[in-house]
Amino acid sequence: MSQREVLLLLAHVQFCAPCRRRLLADPDAVFTGRALTSAEKETLKKISEDDFLTPDLLARAAGAAAAELDEYKDHPIARLRHL
Repeated sequence: MSQREVLLLLAHVQFCAPCRRRLLADPDAVFTGRALTSAEKETLKKISEDDFLTPDLLARAAGAAAAELDEYKDHPIARLRHL
């Protein structure tokens, strides 16, 4: 399973507080139009504000390595695409 979409989304919300609030408040609205599997959606629904304390915690909550998440933080889509 490719986690590209999940990592792009998380790389964005890691630094964009309005989008993070939207993800945490109404994840189903954020998922609309995104290529996410049901397992990825469930994983994202379980992420809490506390998971954003460090990149390692966020990556662990997403089931990814911190290095993978870090690779996406400067990706143009992650930097420009708001939820």
